[in-house]
Amino acid sequence: MRSPSSLLLSQSGFTLMEVMIAILIIAIGIGSILISENNSLDVSFRAQRMQSVAMLARNTLIQTEHDLEGKSLDEGKEQDGGKFDVPFAEYSWETKIKKIEFPNLMESLANSGGSGSGGSSSSSSSSSNSSSSSSSGSSSSGSAGGSSFQGVTSSDENITKIIKIATNYLSKSTREITVTIKWKEKGKEQSYSVSQYWVDLNHEFKMDTE
Repeated sequence: MRSPSSLLLSQSGFTLMEVMIAILIIAIGIGSILISENNSLDVSFRAQRMQSVAMLARNTLIQTEHDLEGKSLDEGKEQDGGKFDVPFAEYSWETKIKKIEFPNLMESLANSGGSGSGGSSSSSSSSSNSSSSSSSGSSSSGSAGGSSFQGVTSSDENITKIIKIATNYLSKSTREITVTIKWKEKGKEQSYSVSQYWVDLNHEFKMDTE
């Protein structure tokens, strides 16, 4: 019979290499779990921060609108800024009020109309050369055509004036308000901007084209 000590010596066990491999597998698994958890925390923190930033931007827009209540858009500050109180002391805000310059829509129409009138003038010139024998008849038809052309020109001028008046009114009564929230994250400055367009319906309507 073998003694108990010889039986213990004959039993097989884990080698040092097997133990090291097992520890390595466990470490890789734990590391993957920690990385995944850290990424999840970053996403949650980022979502919470953006929710706070959106709330601050909305509140700043509301406050700016409240400050302009009972005033014209021209009385508002073109640029303003500051810092928020605790618990949002790490954030700062900035507002900009910019005039909106509407384009002159009649420039392209005037250019196209100019080229059209040039074509009609050349055709009338050729027709007058070909019908030089009947001078009296061509003279009367030419005068009728001239009055019709003057009527179209006068109508175009009136339309141009109306469009200019409407464009000037919209330019003077419309503003673009931009709110920017700034903060620092991981040593870098971050910003979030939101814009709105405001129209002052109480703005004085003037019949001018300037």
